[in-house]
Amino acid sequence: MKKANRMNMRAFTILALLTAILMVFSFTPLGTIPIGPLSITLNIIPIAIAAIALGPVGGLIIGSIFGLLSFLQCLSIGVPSGMGITLFGINPFLAFVQRFVPRALDGLLVGLIYNAMRKLFAAHSAKKLTLVFGSIIGVILAAAGALVLSTGLEKNRLAQAAGITEGSEAHPGTAFIIFGIIAAVVGIGIIVLSVLNHFSKKQGESKLMPECFIAGFLSAFLNTAFFMTALVVLFGHTEYVQKLMDGRSFLLFIIAFVGVNALVEMVVSTIISGLVGTALHGARVLPLNKES
Repeated sequence: MKKANRMNMRAFTILALLTAILMVFSFTPLGTIPIGPLSITLNIIPIAIAAIALGPVGGLIIGSIFGLLSFLQCLSIGVPSGMGITLFGINPFLAFVQRFVPRALDGLLVGLIYNAMRKLFAAHSAKKLTLVFGSIIGVILAAAGALVLSTGLEKNRLAQAAGITEGSEAHPGTAFIIFGIIAAVVGIGIIVLSVLNHFSKKQGESKLMPECFIAGFLSAFLNTAFFMTALVVLFGHTEYVQKLMDGRSFLLFIIAFVGVNALVEMVVSTIISGLVGTALHGARVLPLNKES
C-alpha cells in the first residue's frame, strides 16, 4: 500500500510539474522560440515526457491540457493565436475540436507507442531496433528536409521571376533553405550513427534510450500531422483555409505552411525528450513501478 501511494504521489508530482511548464509556455513567450521570421513551440516536449514517464494515460492528460490551453489562445487568453481567433469566429465548436483533439490524441498515441517500444527493446537486440527506428526517423527528416529545401528554392525562384531584387522579399525562401539543409543533414546523420552503432564491436548496452528519442520525435511529428489534418478536414471548405491553401495539395500546403517550424520542432523535441527521458531513467526517477 505504501509503495502504491508513493507511486501515485510521484505520478501526481510529475503531472503537476508538466502542467505548470505547459502553462508557462502557453501564457508567456518562453514556450516560443523565434527562428528568423518564424517560430517554433516547445509545448510538445511535456507531452513526450508525460508519455515516457506515465504512458498513454499521462500522455493523454498532458495532451488534453495542452489542447485546452491552445483553445484558450483562440480567446486571446495567453499568447493569442491569429489563426485560432479566426477559426473561432467561423465556428467556435469546430475550433475547439481542431485545437483539443489532435493534442489529446497525440499524447495518447505517443504513450502507447512508447510502451510498445519499451517492450520491444527489452525483448530484442537494442542495436537492431536502434538501426531500424533510427533509420526510419532519419529518412523522414531527410525527406522532409529535401521537400522544405525545394520549397525554399522555388520561393526564391518565383521572387526572382517577379523582378524582386531588394529587401527581405527578394529571398522569401531563405529560412526554408537553411532549415531544409539542416534537417536533411540531421536525418542523414541519424542514419549514419544508427548504422555505426549497429556494426560497432563495442560490448555493452548504450546508456542512451532510443525509445525516449522516438517518443520525442513522434510527439512533434504526430502533433503537426493531426493538427493540420484537422484544420483541412474541419475548415477546408471555408474561404479562409482555401485562401491559405492557394490551390496546393494537402502535402504541399503542410510543407509551405509549417515546413520549417515542423522540422525544427521535430529535431528539438527528439533531442530534448530523448535526453530528459534517458536522464530520468539514469537517475532512477523512472520507471515509477520500481523503487530507486
